Amino acid sequence: MVPSSFSTWWRALSGRASRAFLVATSVMVMPACYDQVLIPAFETDGRLNMSNDEEALNDRVGHPDEDVPIAPTSPAAAGLAAVGPARAPSSIQLTLVGEIAPPTVNGQVVQATSVWATRNDKAIVSYNVRGSSAVGALDFFTRLTNRRPRLRSSVTFTDADANAVFTDGNRAYSATASTDASFAWPAVMERIRIRNDRFRVDPGNMRLPLTSFAATSAMATDNAVYVTSGDGGGVFAFDVGDMSLLGEFALDDARWVAWDEDNRRVVVLQGTPGRLTVFAEDAFPMIPLATFLVPGVDVPESKSTVEVAGGKAFVAAGPEGVQVVCLDNGQVVGSVPRPDPGSLGLDPSVVVTNAVTVDDDVMFISNGEAGVYAAAVSVGRASFPLNVTILRSTDSTAVPRRTETPRPARRSPAYRASFGGMPPRRVPDASTSSILT
Repeated sequence: MVPSSFSTWWRALSGRASRAFLVATSVMVMPACYDQVLIPAFETDGRLNMSNDEEALNDRVGHPDEDVPIAPTSPAAAGLAAVGPARAPSSIQLTLVGEIAPPTVNGQVVQATSVWATRNDKAIVSYNVRGSSAVGALDFFTRLTNRRPRLRSSVTFTDADANAVFTDGNRAYSATASTDASFAWPAVMERIRIRNDRFRVDPGNMRLPLTSFAATSAMATDNAVYVTSGDGGGVFAFDVGDMSLLGEFALDDARWVAWDEDNRRVVVLQGTPGRLTVFAEDAFPMIPLATFLVPGVDVPESKSTVEVAGGKAFVAAGPEGVQVVCLDNGQVVGSVPRPDPGSLGLDPSVVVTNAVTVDDDVMFISNGEAGVYAAAVSVGRASFPLNVTILRSTDSTAVPRRTETPRPARRSPAYRASFGGMPPRRVPDASTSSILT
């Protein structure tokens, strides 16, 4: 039997032969084929421990190959007040194609905090632990659209939580909370080399100090790496080459950073109260172009994500569900309320929207113990009200991403773990992440 704490890889099939990636409660892979490049099975720099032994990593793997039922959602259960109707996509079928147990670090089983998938069939998952301990890990996967994805490499941190991660395929950029007393603050951004799909000890590996008690997210544009940190922190930009500091701007409770690539903007989501602060991409010194209030995002020390599509910010706003904001003027152009806890027999404290992702005309929403909801959306460029229609839900707590046409890796969206870094609201025993292909 597969433990409930396992991660899950899913496979999604639609009528248009599109593919989806899902983040839920488990992850899975398969032993590797022979590699032409000789890679050490184990490396360490004395602090980072890197396992590249796929045979050993395969001990964490299972292959259920099971259908995942998706139940139609009633308006009462969904708490529907969304704008609609919108064009519904072809029916979606999910199949669980793999499960992988989370790593164990210093005797502690870690839990997934975020997932970032590239457009060339690879993904990276970050892990931390709840409470005062600080240990973490990163897993690197390939062949996501293969029915049996592969866990190629894993690195563990014995002195830091890994709260979020981004990768360009060559390096991992992890937002961490470190216990290393040599840093003035626990918030630290760590860069780790990836070569031949494996984490490696490398002279270019480094840690960069931030302010605040925890780094909360990371992403990169063509020229800069952006990192956020929470209370007492802000947003920081580093040169993607030598990692020199290019700029920073103090922002309280900065929770997530996203790239509006089409409009060359960087967007930071702040909490308590909810705000979106917009910057010009790679413009230094960093001066906000605008700050917009967002309903919700008001649960202290919790996770909230933002993703940008079509000039709109899709915000996981906690008790206020999903809020969709036009980044040109701050207008809320759409919303999806969280499911009604009472109709589901759940306490309101465990039904919060903590992650959302959107691609083309499908949005997937993680609603804590209420599970994952799929919605049809019309992502146009204009700021008129957005059409949103709740389609269906699954009992799995996850956030998938569907793609139809491969794009360069630099356009990759973040695939959100449903229960990331610091959130107090979390599905019991859901200690990892999952992906839908």
